[in-house]
Amino acid sequence: MTAPPIPRTVWIASGVMAFGGFLGNMDGSIVAVGLESMRLDLGVSLLEIQWVATAFLLGLSAALPLTPWLVKRLGAGRLWLWALAAFLLTSVACALAPDGVTLIAFRAAQGMATGVLVTAGQTVIGLAVGPERLGRTMGTLGLVVGLAPVVGPSVGGFLLAHFSWPVLFWLNLPIGLVAFGLALKYVPRGDRGRPPKVDWPGLALISLGLPLLVYTLTELNAPFAAVGALALALFGWRSLRVQHPVLDLRLATRPVMGSALASVLLAGAGMFGAVLLLPLWFQVRLGAGPPAAGVLLAPMGLATTVFVLVAGRLTDRHGGGAVALTGSLVVLASTVPLPWLGPDTPMWLVQALLIVRGAGLGLSIMPASTAAYASVDASELGHATALVNIVLRVGGAIGGALCVIVLSRGLAVDPATGFGWAFGVLGLLCVFGTAATAWLRRAERVNPQ
Repeated sequence: MTAPPIPRTVWIASGVMAFGGFLGNMDGSIVAVGLESMRLDLGVSLLEIQWVATAFLLGLSAALPLTPWLVKRLGAGRLWLWALAAFLLTSVACALAPDGVTLIAFRAAQGMATGVLVTAGQTVIGLAVGPERLGRTMGTLGLVVGLAPVVGPSVGGFLLAHFSWPVLFWLNLPIGLVAFGLALKYVPRGDRGRPPKVDWPGLALISLGLPLLVYTLTELNAPFAAVGALALALFGWRSLRVQHPVLDLRLATRPVMGSALASVLLAGAGMFGAVLLLPLWFQVRLGAGPPAAGVLLAPMGLATTVFVLVAGRLTDRHGGGAVALTGSLVVLASTVPLPWLGPDTPMWLVQALLIVRGAGLGLSIMPASTAAYASVDASELGHATALVNIVLRVGGAIGGALCVIVLSRGLAVDPATGFGWAFGVLGLLCVFGTAATAWLRRAERVNPQ
């Protein structure tokens, strides 16, 4: 099947959206490099400075549920512009923060701006191109966004060698201002509307439950787990009964959307689980320092970035389910040998496995997300983008928590056992992820768009 061409103006608008996604992804990775400098300069403890990263994640999670209503109220492009402006203003505020508490508060606000920025940008692209051309534009977006965590640590390390930590936030301004100027010219604002009144009880429940769930899973803080789970359960019960919910969970009952969300959840779990395990494996098992571990992981990140672009073109031709299934099988095949790796394993073999794994990740997550977006009407796209982004982050938190728990218990025996068990969990996540993408492939065949 030959995919229809994409107009030049749409490519330009998609490129501008990629600026926003790049900023959001780079900010997370580049700030992580500067946490120790912030701690020393601000005179706070290690526990307190970790909240600079955690507050950003919680703010992002809290902002996602309201995005569909804001898209309908302001228009997707107009909302993206407001979110980018908020991101830049909070970047300035973070750079000027005089103490740890103020920095943490502005990082939470910056996370909220980022959550809206990412989901509104994906909605703009979906509305501009339509389902049959979505793969290529999302692939291009993924290519640019995927470079952010690859270049972020290197850029952050270079800047910190010559300047103090506020430069990590000042860096957002020139990139963001260029994106803002281009968006004013090329990005369609979208239609303003009169959406139904916000379901405030539902919004309160998910705005409490979702950040608590993410916090509980990332920080392994059990006391908050019950409150978060109860709030989300009540939100789900309410959303299926009110006429205009904050997030339309009924979309997940559709075969393609439901299977796509399951695929994204499990792919996110496997991806973020590996993000935690592999640097530790290089350092604990191989004795590599943090900079060396980052260099050793760079080829996998680059492979993911390149194959996201390939996946976009394949998705427009063959459908997201077929491409995601292929990617999941590649990830599974490259994960199976990991429990048996040790200090004596040749580095060329380790790198080959990681590059193959990176290619599989590039072929799995984006096509599944694209399948979800292509399965809904334009009026439902805001809900779809919010759901996919929520599920991806929850999946990442679940995968990270599972791998950390198993690794910590196994390390009590010895490093080989710890990493063997943890990589085994990663393999199981890949098995379930492959099953979910097979379900997605079947759902697309039975329910063609």
